[in-house]
Amino acid sequence: MTEPITDLLSRREEKRRRILEAAADCFARRGFHGTGMAEICEAAGMSAGNLYRYFRNKEAMIAALVDAEREETTVLFREMADTDDPLAAITALLERFLTLTTDAAGHRLWLEILSEGARNPQIQAVLDRSDLEVRPALAHLIGRAAALGQADPAIDGDQAAIWLLMLIDGFSARVATDPRFDIAAGIAALPGMVRRLLAPGARA
Repeated sequence: MTEPITDLLSRREEKRRRILEAAADCFARRGFHGTGMAEICEAAGMSAGNLYRYFRNKEAMIAALVDAEREETTVLFREMADTDDPLAAITALLERFLTLTTDAAGHRLWLEILSEGARNPQIQAVLDRSDLEVRPALAHLIGRAAALGQADPAIDGDQAAIWLLMLIDGFSARVATDPRFDIAAGIAALPGMVRRLLAPGARA
């Protein structure tokens, strides 16, 4: 009996997920250039021939990791676009970014991706695609917050969005490089920091 197409797709997606999880773990531990395809194959528990059916190289794996996060984030922004409490939505979204990977390995992976993007146009193109969706969506929420009196009405939404995203990148760098950094305290301080940035002089 022929295997149903839905089962085939499910098995394919499961293998793809297993490869990406293995690649992410290897990249976080050994770096992008320090990781070989054979190591990823071993971590994923499959042959090179099988793995290459899903990803032709390491760049394709990073692209898939970034795209998966971009797609999930885009859905969340879309759901919150017309919220009556945009400031709370902004804070919730940023908290999600900070807590996606609360371990240093996850943050090292993100820094590795950013670093590779600076050297590799293929990776930078994927990062740019993500930024072109996330930044305007965040700027929209900031503009909505200003319109509803939750933020400075004269604020530049795009510049504010850039600064908030820089905060996320800086948080990742701190987690990845400072073993003494208190992640929970950093996340707890986020709402007050967001309010100070968007509405200078407001009490935390």
